[in-house]
Amino acid sequence: MNATQHTLLARALIDANGGVDACCAPVTRVERSQLYAYRQFDSGVFMPADVIDALESRCGNPVYSSFLFHQVEAQPETNCVVQEAADVDEAGNDVWRFLRRAAAEGGPLTEIHRREAERLLQRVDRETAELRAVIHRTGQS
Repeated sequence: MNATQHTLLARALIDANGGVDACCAPVTRVERSQLYAYRQFDSGVFMPADVIDALESRCGNPVYSSFLFHQVEAQPETNCVVQEAADVDEAGNDVWRFLRRAAAEGGPLTEIHRREAERLLQRVDRETAELRAVIHRTGQS
């Protein structure tokens, strides 16, 4: 995971709790200035686990930890960023086509629809992780 991802996740978690003022002590052990630092791309500081836990517990949404949990060791088949981006696009389109067909059936999504959508979304996650790995490799072409 890179610094940009940490910053974006910190921003999302802080926003999910109502903003910086709603997240400082005594809700967490940190003060306003530290929370603002977590939100800045160039600060070089990242939100510690206990602060993540306190804020996720408060808002009831594992914004940060679920992303960390779902990080997989990506093993792209190529070093080509364009090919990996095309794989993400294809996987996303598979989700869109499936949901479009499911919605055309009328009514809410069934449990079977949800399970299939989740399977397709897992492929999107895998392809995205592979693209991210190629983007962040050094010396890529």
